[in-house]
Amino acid sequence: MDKELRNKVDELHEDDAHEEIARLLEALPEEKRDYDWTCLLARAYNNLSREQEALKLLLSVQDQGQDDPLWHYRIGYTYYYLEREAEALREFERSQELDPDDEDTAMFVDWCKKVLRAKEQEGVEQFHTIKYTNEEYAAVMEHIEQHFGPVENVFMEIVSPDIKVNVAICPPCEAHDYYVLCTVGMGARRMNVPSELEEEGLDRAEVMIALPPDWRITEPDERWYWPIRWLKILARLPGNQDTWLGWGHTVPSNEQFTENPDIAGVMLVRPQAFGTESMVCQLPGGKKINFYQVITLYKDEIDFKLRNGAKALLDYMSDDAIEVVDLHRESVCKYVQVKDFAIPQENILPLLRNWSGPRGCLATDRILVEGARVGYMYREEPKFSGDSGWRFLAGDEDEAYLRDSQNSDVYDLNTLCNYDSDILPFLSYPIGSTFERDQDGYLTQIWD
Repeated sequence: MDKELRNKVDELHEDDAHEEIARLLEALPEEKRDYDWTCLLARAYNNLSREQEALKLLLSVQDQGQDDPLWHYRIGYTYYYLEREAEALREFERSQELDPDDEDTAMFVDWCKKVLRAKEQEGVEQFHTIKYTNEEYAAVMEHIEQHFGPVENVFMEIVSPDIKVNVAICPPCEAHDYYVLCTVGMGARRMNVPSELEEEGLDRAEVMIALPPDWRITEPDERWYWPIRWLKILARLPGNQDTWLGWGHTVPSNEQFTENPDIAGVMLVRPQAFGTESMVCQLPGGKKINFYQVITLYKDEIDFKLRNGAKALLDYMSDDAIEVVDLHRESVCKYVQVKDFAIPQENILPLLRNWSGPRGCLATDRILVEGARVGYMYREEPKFSGDSGWRFLAGDEDEAYLRDSQNSDVYDLNTLCNYDSDILPFLSYPIGSTFERDQDGYLTQIWD
């Protein structure tokens, strides 16, 4: 192989830029594809979890590799991740004979023996690593590159006891001036979604995170490494806890994991900055992989979300805070008067049925926060897009209370129906209608 090309490949390998290595070597003309080319491309394929392709390449130069410890090491590596540990052990032991001082080879020899011993004692199923097929892996990588940017390199997982979780790195580019890190492998295992959601296609997912352009991606210090660690934690959480992850789910941390001690956990949202098509990847065979973006939250934000729901929290957050991690942003609960609603969002039921008109309305905190019944309701000309015109009050608010805009907000009519179902029969009344609760506790229409 040309020396200049070999040096370039070595530099890229040091940077874990395996996708770029594969593209570079695949573009080489047929007449320049020698033994070194074959082995280096096989190494890149191995590092991209494309073991079947790596195996085919390495077997094509088997005669030339018989006395090469690196050839035996690489084909042993391939067999190991194809879960053919007996064949892997044979190759690693041959590599060790040829190069007794190589520590990585010794490590794999030890791993192979442990896995084979454990399989013999306790059965094969315990050591089955779940991962994408080559075609599925390629489809996920293609989706990432199409929607999140060119993949500069992939951080490969060496030991994968359950699922193989790699992390693709998309550097700042023309489309976005920040890093995007995305798992590749979480979606190979189906999550245990609730039975009522089984038909929604939410049982497989990958998670991603966006980081500032000056983030030191390759630094091993925890200050810079925590995003990768958290991506791997989230990828394995559904399997470890027999549960699922989806939009709006929060995962708190029991320890400080960023340089900001007030960051207390993360939440999953859709990657809205990349468009709706980025949110789902269709695999060969029909499986759907949902993509969720990780954002960091303060403790008061997590508490608010648990009480009021993810949508209520996101309504207070700016697009910038959602798009890219900012460990120094202020909590949205610090200056905005967040509301501890009387009925948690997850308990809101679909009570408003057969309603085809606008659903927006205004209501005071006496109802939504303090839990008072609707004492006075009227319908006026709509003031904003989606406004039904309905206004709801407890009836005991004074003028000073009503003048303070913090004491009322825009809600869905269905939400008000959950707080007081007495309003349901009157919602179809025309603009100009007014109702007041009488002494017997009934809403009664009144006229000026």
